Amino acid sequence: MKIGIIGSSGFIGKNLNFYLKKKNKCKIFNFSSFNKYKDKWVKKICNEININKPDIIINCAASQDLNDDKKAIQKLLSSNLYSNVMFLNQSLKNKNFKGYISFGTKWEFDTNRNYNPLNFYAATKHANDIFFKYYSLKKKITTVSLKIFDTYGANDKRNKILNLLLKKYKKNQTLKITPGKQYLDYVHINDVCELINIICKDIKNNKLKGFKMYTVSSKNPIKLLSLINKLNLNLNRKLRVKVGAKKYRLNEAMKPIKKIINYPGWKPKLNLIKEIKKIFDGIHD
Repeated sequence: MKIGIIGSSGFIGKNLNFYLKKKNKCKIFNFSSFNKYKDKWVKKICNEININKPDIIINCAASQDLNDDKKAIQKLLSSNLYSNVMFLNQSLKNKNFKGYISFGTKWEFDTNRNYNPLNFYAATKHANDIFFKYYSLKKKITTVSLKIFDTYGANDKRNKILNLLLKKYKKNQTLKITPGKQYLDYVHINDVCELINIICKDIKNNKLKGFKMYTVSSKNPIKLLSLINKLNLNLNRKLRVKVGAKKYRLNEAMKPIKKIINYPGWKPKLNLIKEIKKIFDGIHD
């Protein structure tokens, strides 16, 4: 089996590439980076799909622009909708093509998992599901939309709260944060990779068919302030934070999603506090 990863230079894609190569004997192909080809990227990927003919594609690439101005909207539509449609169209020319895995976001839903997009980015992610359903029904392939909540792990360069805390922790500096009442739902990147590995195997063995949507949740959401307090009981030294020094973002997602539908038989294995301590205090297994 040949698996193609789009967006292999990002946090999820990079870890997924390493994990699948380590766990499987299948061939892993990394598609070209958007940063290199820009406006020619979609055409470049389609050409690579035509040449390499992967059996399964995992698309980790997406614009995460949280604005809704004209420039942002054009970028989001191109990256998050148009590209998926073009990649699927090209993939279907390969008679052995079996499945397409993409990623959505918890921001698509309200606390009861009703569709209620937090921003235009979340709206584009949700709109993908309509196209995925179409291709699964009409073309008889498996499409999987994974609704990622919060991910973490070593060597994460994203502008996320854990990484900002880590940066200040290493320098023993103070980080200004919000009042910290928003809920976070963290799943370690290795647990995410294991989930995708299971899904790929199930697609290969025809155990998973049609369009499927699953959440990727720890089922143990935690308030930011509670997380900081727990870390302060476990880290070598306390985090220095100024609580309430920053306002919440516009359209901040405050409450956890209650109705979780994780992939059957999968659940995260790694403990949040223990794994964060390893990252923050430089502990190696």
